[in-house]
Amino acid sequence: MDILYAPWRDKYVTGNKNNKACQSKDSCVFCTKLCDENHQEEEFILKQTEHIFIVLNLYPYNGGHLLILPKKHVANLQDLSAQVRAEIMEWTCKSVEIVTEVLQAQGVNVGLNLGSASGAGIPAHLHMHVVPRWQGDTGFISVIGHTKNVSVDLHKIYQALKPVFDKAHM
Repeated sequence: MDILYAPWRDKYVTGNKNNKACQSKDSCVFCTKLCDENHQEEEFILKQTEHIFIVLNLYPYNGGHLLILPKKHVANLQDLSAQVRAEIMEWTCKSVEIVTEVLQAQGVNVGLNLGSASGAGIPAHLHMHVVPRWQGDTGFISVIGHTKNVSVDLHKIYQALKPVFDKAHM
């Protein structure tokens, strides 16, 4: 694979070396996002409930890539109550509906990566991925260049999704 210079990822890469930066709630990149209402936009938080929160992925596979996380800092599903697991699934379903409608996604990948061996970049805090997909979103540069091109403005996507998430209820 060729090297793609991406200096904006420096904070992510250096802050999570061997996942040491996310071993506790105090140092977790997700837990530190939880904030008061005044900072939701700068943290790209689309929704907060009593048990979960939904954010835009800062390092998306595709534009509109969402993460649905429990507020409780856990790595394993079995460490969550049945109520929180159900809430994650309900908001996953609602998120699929929203990205399909608002972003006109033609398909959606949904999944969890539990543990480093599964590909989890931050295995200490489980998170559900909701990735909008479109026909042709993997083009020639991905196939022959082994490079994924994501040209999205997170602020624009946030502005499009936020009002819909604000109105959404379970």
